[in-house]
Formats: sequence, structure tokens, C-alpha cells
Amino acid sequence: MKTISWEIILAGLFFSGISIYLITQNSDAPPKHTESRVDSIRVQVDGDRIRVIELKSLENLKHLEGLKELEKLENLENIKNLENLKNLTNFLPSEIQSEFDKEIEEALREFEDESLKINFDPEKGTVEINKSVAANPGNWSVVSPGIYTYVKEIDGSGLTETELSIPFGSIEVVGSTNEKAKLTIQASGQIATKTDLQSKIRVLPTVKNQTAAFEVRSLKNNNDGSNNIHLQTTLSVPQNMQVNSSTGAGHVSSNDLKGVQVYETKGGHITLNDLSGEVEAKTFGGHIKVNESTGNMSLRSMGGHIRTDDFEGTLTMKTSGGNLEAFNTSGTVTATTNGGNIDLRFQELTGDSQAETGAGSITIWLPRNIDAYLDLSGSSIELDSAFSFDGNKSSSSVSGTLGNGGPVIKAKTNYGKVSVKVRD
Repeated sequence: MKTISWEIILAGLFFSGISIYLITQNSDAPPKHTESRVDSIRVQVDGDRIRVIELKSLENLKHLEGLKELEKLENLENIKNLENLKNLTNFLPSEIQSEFDKEIEEALREFEDESLKINFDPEKGTVEINKSVAANPGNWSVVSPGIYTYVKEIDGSGLTETELSIPFGSIEVVGSTNEKAKLTIQASGQIATKTDLQSKIRVLPTVKNQTAAFEVRSLKNNNDGSNNIHLQTTLSVPQNMQVNSSTGAGHVSSNDLKGVQVYETKGGHITLNDLSGEVEAKTFGGHIKVNESTGNMSLRSMGGHIRTDDFEGTLTMKTSGGNLEAFNTSGTVTATTNGGNIDLRFQELTGDSQAETGAGSITIWLPRNIDAYLDLSGSSIELDSAFSFDGNKSSSSVSGTLGNGGPVIKAKTNYGKVSVKVRD
């Protein structure tokens, strides 16, 4: 018999209680099937504890107010009470009593570092299982059947850079006022045991030359996640620390960081919020979205769209087959796509900017009283008459000054329309 964790035993007891109650309360009614499922699970790491909240919905539980008595299961925080589960073996066939006893003993050992609280809501038909698990720094901890968490913390007071590399799965990088670099990984999917997980995934944390490096390796040629394991990785670092992060296949997000940053994924989207400094983001098969950021930013996608909102600084966007959008921009923009549309909306233009697409439209929005120089070419040109323009215009090209002249705005499309409009 495969060893199971204590929470499975508790769940079995819980739903066995439900079944007994249904039978005793509805003995004359035809049998009904009652099933449960985990609607959501949240994992939070707080110091040396891992908090796990599971929310289950129960079907066919009308008029089961009497089941509130099952909330007394939370009293099993007392290890002596949990030992009373051994009495269940008296009701089991003799041939499996021994194995069940062994499973209870294993559950007792796991339970020593855990606490449990169960909240039953018969009106909503839900059960919330809230437990706290002791974290084992630098090792995997089981938080729920098939779900494991790894936590590693490094003092960042003497560090200047943090590197993170994972073979697959998502990455979230978060800036913190704490001086420590903290890595949290949640592994889920088809994982039989902790030993099974360790045979497939290895975490290698190192510190060298003021750099903290977290490398996650996939063993047994599992780089594509073919064994149905998903990794959710969170890296928390001091806000000003240099960051270099990459995943072989998964989404990347980053929040509230300053300084030099590199983000790369070979198969997912990238979302960046509230960043400043030198930022480089690259995805081979996804979109890039940037919000409320400043600095010098380079964004590249091999096959997706790129969009920025509320950006200030120097912006470079390049995609092989998607659209480019820069809204509420102050600074300079270089936007290049082989086969998509470009939409640039400037609040302020501080230097030369250009937009080029092989086949698509280009729309540039500018303040009414801007001073700039235009160099536009395309299948057709539209220049808003509200601008004060002086220069040459034809059906396929425009060159000349807006206002008193200034930074150069160059826009070119081989097959498409170029429009320059007043931003209200």
C-alpha cells in the first residue's frame, strides 16, 4: 500500500463522517453521491512557517447543520488526540490493519511540525482547511498532497547581484526593503513523494563574488516539464540589487525594483510593473507588458505583442511578428516590427524617435504645440491639420518641422499608412 500523508487520512475521516450522517439522516432515501473538490489552494511563506489554505466545496449538503460537530477535528492539534485514530483499525479487515497502523505512525511524525484548523460552513457548502507547516530551509516541505514548497534565504547585505535560472515554470521577482535574498519554489503536479520530486528537480544555491545564484536543475531529461511538474518560483531581493532571471518555459513578472535587470523566457509572457534603471526583457514566444516604469528599457519578442503604459525614459521595442504600443510616454522610443502595427502616444518628446514596420500601420500621437522634425514614408500619409507644419508633403512622404523644429521623428512602413495626430 502506498504511504499517504495525514491530511488525506483527515479528509477521509471528514467525508466518512459526512457519509455516515447522510445515511443516518436519510436512511429511507435512495443513495446519493456526494463529492468534494479543492476549489483553491494558497501557499504563503511567513518566516519559518508555511501557511496553506485549502477551500473545498461540498455538493448535496443541504440541512447538514449537524456536521458542525466535525469542526472538532481541529482539536487534533493535540498529538495525543491524533493518536486516537489508531482505534479505527478495530473496524478494518485484519489483513490491512498492520499497514494502516504504519501509515498512522508516519502521519503522526509529519503532524508534529504542523497545526490544523477546519472551518465548516453548511450554508455556503464549503470547508476551509487552514494549516501551518514548519518550513525546512534549503529543503522541500510537503504542504498538501502533490504540492511541495522550497524556501532558501541568503543575507544580501554584502551582495550586489542575484541570478535565478529555472528549466521551466513561472518566475516572479519582487523588490523588498529587506536586505535578504529569498527564494520560494512551489512544485505541484504528478509528484508521488518528496523523494520522487528530489529525483526530478535539484536546487543549487551558491554565493560567490558578491553574487547570489539560485539554479534549479531538471534531472532525467525533464527540461520540457514532460513529467507534468509545474514550478512557481518567487524571488524576493533588495530593491537596488542587480537581477538576472530566466526560465526555459513559463511566464515572468517583476515588481518594484531598481537598477540593472534582465528577464528572459523561451516560452511565455513577461509583465513588468513599477521598475526603474537598466531593464532588458526578452521572450521567444510571448507578449511583453510594462506599467509605470522609468529608465532605459529594451523589450524584445520573437512572436508577440509589446505594450507599455506610463513609461518615462529611453524605450526600445522590437518584435518579429506582433504589434507595438507605447501609451503615455515621456522620452524617446525606437519601435521595430516585421509585420505588425505601431501605436506611439507621447506626453513629452525628449529626443529622436523612430518607428518602422514591414507591413502595417503606424500611428503617432503628439502634443499640439510640440517642436519636432518629421520624416515619414508609407503607402499613404495623414498629418493632422491642427499642427503648425512647414515642409514638404506628398501622398507617400512628409518631411519638415512642427513648430520650431526639434527632435527627429522618423516613421516608415513598406505597406501601410502613417498617421501623425494631435494628442488632446
